[in-house]
Amino acid sequence: MQIAIQGVKGAFHEVAARNYFGNNIEILPKLHFSDLAESVKKGECDFGIMAVENTISGTIHANLNLIQEHKLVVCGEEYLRIKQNLVAKKACRIEDLTEVRSHYMAINQSRNFFKQHPNIQLIESVDTALSMKEIAENNLTNVGAIGSLLAAEYYNLDVLAESIETNRKNYTRFLILRRDHIWKKTTSNKASLALILDNHPGSLAEILSIIAAYQIDLSKIESVPLVGEPWHYRFYLDVLFDNKQDYQKMIAEIKNKLDQLDILGEYTSGNQSYSKIHNNGN
Repeated sequence: MQIAIQGVKGAFHEVAARNYFGNNIEILPKLHFSDLAESVKKGECDFGIMAVENTISGTIHANLNLIQEHKLVVCGEEYLRIKQNLVAKKACRIEDLTEVRSHYMAINQSRNFFKQHPNIQLIESVDTALSMKEIAENNLTNVGAIGSLLAAEYYNLDVLAESIETNRKNYTRFLILRRDHIWKKTTSNKASLALILDNHPGSLAEILSIIAAYQIDLSKIESVPLVGEPWHYRFYLDVLFDNKQDYQKMIAEIKNKLDQLDILGEYTSGNQSYSKIHNNGN
């Protein structure tokens, strides 16, 4: 089974993929999120996994847009505790480092640690694991990187300091993606929706009231500007439900009051394993 990730081997996307699907998978690295979305859309992989939210950095709105624009189906989610680690070539010490490279999120999540080492220059890169790969391939002896322990193992680097992130409650939410026309729905208690409101006073309040009336738990709501339509927005919602029929009735009722409604996916919430999907013959 092939899983497309953002980043090179050892990226946190791979860690999340292995947590969700298990280790009997083949990783298909894609450097950019747009490439990941295209890979899933074209059927180059069985699934994709994409970060959409971090408890420190917030929602990655561009990735929600990619899912909606490529008409991908959300079929699961994985929450990963992010532990940032400082690594370098063998025998290198922290005192030897002149610079540390990593993705800007990893740097931002570790700034308090580097206040203790003001001589180290922090340099933003495209990907955490790619920074480690470059150190290994180019034999950079005074350069460190921040990223996963899995990447450090892949690229044979020493771990100089583990778990250097400032906030220990640092989690990233990843969505599991497939092409819509080959996806078969499984038992679900969560849905991700994208909607555009009919533009009249109180339109959002009306939609939220309907959701509440059916005792559906609105767990997340985000607004994203519509390009080319100033002051007009697409709303992304996550809802949790115990009763599937009530959820379906709610969808039918709000659909008539919206300019556009896209159901991005209906799936099982939380850290559910691949087995539920696999056992349904997909």
